[in-house]
Amino acid sequence: MSTISPAKKDLWLRLRGYHFEHLVPAHLADHVMAAFGGPDAATRAFATKLTRKLGWSPRFARRAIEEYRKFLYLGSIADFGVTPSKIIDQVWHEHLLFTKGYQEFCDHVLGRPFEHYPELMSTEAQTAAFESQYDATLDLYETEFNTAPPDDIWSTPKFRKGLARAKREPRKRADWSMFAASSPADDAPLYVFFDGTSASGGQSFESMPEFGGGGGFSGGGGGDSWGDSSSDSSGSSSDSGSGSDGGSGCSSGCGGGGCGGGGE
Repeated sequence: MSTISPAKKDLWLRLRGYHFEHLVPAHLADHVMAAFGGPDAATRAFATKLTRKLGWSPRFARRAIEEYRKFLYLGSIADFGVTPSKIIDQVWHEHLLFTKGYQEFCDHVLGRPFEHYPELMSTEAQTAAFESQYDATLDLYETEFNTAPPDDIWSTPKFRKGLARAKREPRKRADWSMFAASSPADDAPLYVFFDGTSASGGQSFESMPEFGGGGGFSGGGGGDSWGDSSSDSSGSSSDSGSGSDGGSGCSSGCGGGGCGGGGE
């Protein structure tokens, strides 16, 4: 069996274990810890901000953050510019607002810039290019995570209102040894690196939610009890992503972003 490069795995584990601590200024650290507690206090604070600003339920905000991690991973390894869904774009915009914290995140977690390319003026050719990038992003998602993107978070692109992508069926799980034996290390999808012995906490990919498995996923591989209530801040019962655009900075669309191409 050939040796598989750990670069993709290491990148994903950094993203999976990132708690958005770069967003918390020193003078607020004690307040955030007192309000939310635990090692993922800053992630909880960020999810609460999304809930209040965008009108999402706490559970949906948490799920959107976890899908945003996947988008960042895809943008870091893709050899093309990735394009987010509307929901992912909203999370990205909120992250970008913390300019210093976002820069530190790119430096320390991604290890490179992750630039945002908003649309300045809508044109038919540009929209077609974004649609193509969006489809390529979803295809790469399925390849790397071996599961379909959740429809409620990924089905609607930002660049064209009302365009809903048909629900995608998960692909059958491939034999990961096939990739290890016959593919270059950088071509092997992310899920093959988690074979039940080397994953965080010794988990197999079947038990990890990012690969379509079960279990909690709150950023560091822990439980997801926080923000898991079915009631939003107004008391309504839903797990909805509906709400305002929250002042999103992309006019009629968002082309996406990335690290300039190339895998880890």
